[in-house]
Amino acid sequence: MVSLAIDSALNQTYSDIEVIVVDDASTDNIEELIDSYNDPRLRFVKNGRNLGQFGNFNRCIELSRGDLVHILHSDDYIDEKFTETCVRFFNNHPNVSMTFTSAQIITSTGTTDVRYADNDVIFPTPDGFRKILGERCFITCPSVMVRRGAYETVGEYSREYPYSADYYQWLKITRSFDVAYVHDAIVYYRQGEHSESYRLLFSSPLGYVDTLKIYTQIRKDLGDSFRDFSDEFNSAMHRFIRDCLFAGFTRTDTMKDFSPSFFSGLALGSWSLITPNSIGDTASKLGSLLLILGAGTVMWSGLVRSMIKRVLAGKIRSY
Repeated sequence: MVSLAIDSALNQTYSDIEVIVVDDASTDNIEELIDSYNDPRLRFVKNGRNLGQFGNFNRCIELSRGDLVHILHSDDYIDEKFTETCVRFFNNHPNVSMTFTSAQIITSTGTTDVRYADNDVIFPTPDGFRKILGERCFITCPSVMVRRGAYETVGEYSREYPYSADYYQWLKITRSFDVAYVHDAIVYYRQGEHSESYRLLFSSPLGYVDTLKIYTQIRKDLGDSFRDFSDEFNSAMHRFIRDCLFAGFTRTDTMKDFSPSFFSGLALGSWSLITPNSIGDTASKLGSLLLILGAGTVMWSGLVRSMIKRVLAGKIRSY
């Protein structure tokens, strides 16, 4: 996977690039792989200690020298015209500070084509912020290219959210800059048990905890302007409630030491952040509370049934 990622970067039709492989203190044979290349545009840097996913993202930005920065994950790759297409878009739209592209999502069962629209779309600030907050995040992380000046303005990827700092970064950038979807560039994005996204959604609930923390921080960041974005924020909270309840019912079998009721607690935390602006909003908030309470009751009854079964089988464990 790593060699395919490197090959796809070096074989771009746009050749005025640097390709930096930043190894986050791994223990594999990556040095031998790098030695097999003979391209002056390729640099290799190995961190002295593991910085974590987003700490390593920050290291990539620190080491890069170009005006445009693209962070490509080691298990993904890009089409040969990806860089040329994005650079041309930036040159034609100097007001745009971040782009994201189409994607081919690759899993063990097949490939899914993901396109935000049928053509390029520019989101003037703060429209991008409203969209990403109010809708489910539609940005594929390794497709993102950012002007260095935008990173310098909004700061590095937060180390406070080790599972979801990319989402918080997109929210920060879209609050301050115009962003765009570039239709004709494609990233090939692998998903599976090897990936961070799998760990985020299936093997641990901590990604959901991160997301709730990010929403809490966004509300604080908005300050006096919160009312201007309250509709989008409330939509995000209602959506997150549904996501948490869905995870509680379907994903806790793969999450060691966490019961379904953990997710009903997260949903209740999200519910507390909803700020109604009308009678309709108040009714919607009440409806979400009833949904949480009903789902929580089912989750707890399922947990009780499971404990009784274990007692009867002589296999009781601590919960």
